[in-house]
Amino acid sequence: MDIEQLTALVEAFKQLPKDERETTFFDIGSRGHFENPMTEVLSFFCDPSEVHEMHDLVVSCIVNLIRQTPNYTNLHHAEVHNKPQREVTTQNNKRIDLLLSSEEWIIAIESKVNHQQINPFEEYEMHVDNLISSNAASSIGSELTDETSKQAVFVILSPDGKVDDNNQHKRWCGISFKQLVNEVKKGLQQHFFEAPFNKWSLILKDFLLHLENLVNDSQLNKAQEEFALTHIGEISEAWSLLKTTLQSVSQRIHSVHEQNPELIGVLHSKKASWYGLPTTILYDKEETIEVALFARTSISDHMTENDQLNTGKYIFIQIQIQTNDSELGLESFNENLAKIPCNQWYSQGVRYFRWPVNNLNVDSLTQELVETFEAINGLKPVILKKLT
Repeated sequence: MDIEQLTALVEAFKQLPKDERETTFFDIGSRGHFENPMTEVLSFFCDPSEVHEMHDLVVSCIVNLIRQTPNYTNLHHAEVHNKPQREVTTQNNKRIDLLLSSEEWIIAIESKVNHQQINPFEEYEMHVDNLISSNAASSIGSELTDETSKQAVFVILSPDGKVDDNNQHKRWCGISFKQLVNEVKKGLQQHFFEAPFNKWSLILKDFLLHLENLVNDSQLNKAQEEFALTHIGEISEAWSLLKTTLQSVSQRIHSVHEQNPELIGVLHSKKASWYGLPTTILYDKEETIEVALFARTSISDHMTENDQLNTGKYIFIQIQIQTNDSELGLESFNENLAKIPCNQWYSQGVRYFRWPVNNLNVDSLTQELVETFEAINGLKPVILKKLT
């Protein structure tokens, strides 16, 4: 792959959708994108007796959306008369995500975020049908009683609102996150006119934003996956080129040893792999000071999105000094090094200094790495010959 092809590949990658999502309260935990926490929140807002004081606002919105699907155009509006039931166990120990019940219907909702629809839907249908046909539903651990006149309703709630196999699962309808978000937002507008604002309104709005983010994440992932699969050959070549280029630094360091005998026994080098990429490390004979040249492909430790020093940078030099002095500064080694803006921290007996490299070619990378090692060890600078 020539430079023009590689440049075109990079430009095409830059055109992929960007992740510009607004962080929500539900992103704080590590499981906000999983189905169970999402359905727990939905269940809370579907319970008219809960403290949110929105009554059946969310349930009414769900019913409105169900009525817009071909299977359930005649579904009646009705108030939920029992607490929503979570993780309802069927006869074969399968679990229905959420059951809503009124005098008119029982609605079974399966939430899907990132998983395929491989649930035992027929078993779910049989379980709800049995609840409806049985006058003794409470004997199987349910609060539902005398369900003989109710309608069974089955819903897939997912980012795209689709039922994977409509022919096989004819009783199921789909609601997308976007549909639910828009419908609940309309309901909230009326609610704000009729009731005072409370914290639960804010939390519900944040939950809706969270659902929108899940949709955007799904679209972003799909675009990235399609790009990766379409350009798998070019990406593999580009990745190999990156690794080969970083390995060239190690080869260049070897040539530095050969060209400068005065460094033999003073400067030692070793290869490593940081963040999945070749890394070159120089160290002194006591192995108390190391200077590393490494690359990264994403935000990592001691590099934050708000860190202007590292914005748009991917290749770094890092000094690691074994010391008991957690405040040790570079000025104690070299006044020129002390002038370099760098990130610094102390951890488990090691003082770290890190900064991005701006002059990106193999000769310059090698030179800055060796010069940093010389400066930190108080060595006389050597002349590095250019690559031919």
